[in-house]
Amino acid sequence: MAQVTDTTVSPLSALARRWKLAALLIVVGAGAGAGSAYLTPTTYTGEARVAVGSQSLDARVVAGYTNASQQLASDISRYVNDRQAQNDLTPVLGNRTSSVTRISASPIAGSSVVMVEVDAKTASAATQAAEAVAKQLVDQVNATYTNPQELLQRYTDISGQVQATQQAVINAQSAIGAAQAGRGNAEALAAAQTTLQQQSTQLDVLKVQQEALGEQYRNATTQTSAVGGLSIVREAQISRTDFSSTLQRNGLAGAGVGGVLALVLATVLERRRLRSEASRSDATSIHLDEESPRSSTVAGSPHRL
Repeated sequence: MAQVTDTTVSPLSALARRWKLAALLIVVGAGAGAGSAYLTPTTYTGEARVAVGSQSLDARVVAGYTNASQQLASDISRYVNDRQAQNDLTPVLGNRTSSVTRISASPIAGSSVVMVEVDAKTASAATQAAEAVAKQLVDQVNATYTNPQELLQRYTDISGQVQATQQAVINAQSAIGAAQAGRGNAEALAAAQTTLQQQSTQLDVLKVQQEALGEQYRNATTQTSAVGGLSIVREAQISRTDFSSTLQRNGLAGAGVGGVLALVLATVLERRRLRSEASRSDATSIHLDEESPRSSTVAGSPHRL
C-alpha cells in the first residue's frame, strides 16, 4: 500500500531553510531600489531668511520689543501664499516656474526671523525663487512701515521751515511798524500787512505738520509698529535635497520586494522538493509491493525430488 506523504511547508520554514537565497534577493532588491534613486528627479530646497525689526542690542533692550517682533514674524510669515507666490515668480523664472513645487514661510522658534523655503526640481530655480519671494515679502511689508529715522529727518526739515517762517512773520510785523511810523506810506503798509497774513497762515500750517510728524515719530519709536521693518539677513541658498531620503526609501522598498520574492520562491522550491521526495518514496513503495507476491510464490512453490 502506497504511503501518503505530507508536502505542505510553512513559508517561514522554507525561508529559513533557504536563507542564502533570501539574503541574496534582499541584497539585490535593496541595490536595485537604491539605484533607482539616481533615476528619480531630485527636489532642491532653497532657503532665505528675513529678519523682522532692528537686530541691534539697543532696540532689544526696549521693554516688549522682543516679544512684539517675534509675534510680528509669525504674522508676517502668513503673507506668503503658495499659489500667489508662484504667479509672482513667472517674471523671474519664466518657463522654470513649473519646476517649483512648494513655497512656504515660517518663523524660526524663539527668534524674530522668518524662514522662506522654495522646493524646485533644479538648484538654480530653488535659490532664485527663494530670493525673489523673500525680496517680495520685504518690499510688501516695508511699503506699509514708516522708518523712525525718515520721520526724524522730515521733522527736522519742517522745523527749519517753521523757524524761517517765524522769522518772516517777525520781519513783516517790523515792516508794518515802520510803515505806520512813516504815516504816509499807505502802499508799504498794505504790502506789509498782506505779507504778514500770508506768512502767519503758512506758519500755522507748518506747525500743524510739525506736530503731526512729532506724534508719528513718537509712535514709531515706542509702539509695536516700530519693529515692522524687514531686512534679508541671509541670502538664498540650498539648504537640503530629498536625494538621501529617496535613496533610503527606495532601498528599503527594494529590500522589501526582495524579501517577499525570496519568501515566495523559497516556499515554491521547498514544496517542489518535498513533492519530489514524496514521488520517489511512492515509487519505491510500489516497487516493493510488486516484488512481495513474487517472493511469496517462490518461497511457497513445491519442491521437486
